[in-house]
Amino acid sequence: MITKTAIPTTSLLQSMLASASFADAYETSLAEATLTPTEIFLKASRATPSWVEALMILRNRIVRRMGLKDVGSMRGSSRGSTHGCEIGDRAGIFNVLASTDSELLLGIDDKHLDVRVSVFKCQQDNKRGYVVSTVVHVHNLLGRIYMLPVGWIHPLVVQSMMRRAAA
Repeated sequence: MITKTAIPTTSLLQSMLASASFADAYETSLAEATLTPTEIFLKASRATPSWVEALMILRNRIVRRMGLKDVGSMRGSSRGSTHGCEIGDRAGIFNVLASTDSELLLGIDDKHLDVRVSVFKCQQDNKRGYVVSTVVHVHNLLGRIYMLPVGWIHPLVVQSMMRRAAA
C-alpha cells in the first residue's frame, strides 16, 4: 500500500521545503530490507510503466523546441553500480547529488525549474519502508505552465513506479 506522507524530518530535502513551489512524498513498505536507497531507485526506474516512457518521449520532443533539456528515459542506464552511485553519476533521468546509507538525493536543473527527488529508507516500529519525496523550485512563467500538467500527473507516475517496483 502506498500512502501520501510528509517528507521525512531528517531528509536532505528539508532545507529546500520553505521555498518550494511544489512538494510531495509517498511511502510504502519495503519487502527486501537489505536494499539500499540506490537499489530501491534503480528497481523502481527499471519498472517504469510503458505509458510513463511514452509521456517522457512526448515531453522531450515538446520541450526541446522551447530550449529545455531532453532528459532522456526513466529507464535510462546509470553509470553507478546497483549498490551505490557517486555524486555526478546519472541515474535514470536524474543526476546523483548525494548518497548516504538511508537516502539517495537526485536532481535535474533547467532554466524553467529545478527538481529534487529523495529516496529515503526508513524503519519505524519494526516496519521497514521507504519514502519517495519530490521538491520543485519554479524559476519563471514557463516553469509554472510546465507544472500545471506535471503537478497533476506526477503523483500517478511515482505511485505507479513504486507499485511496480514492489511486485
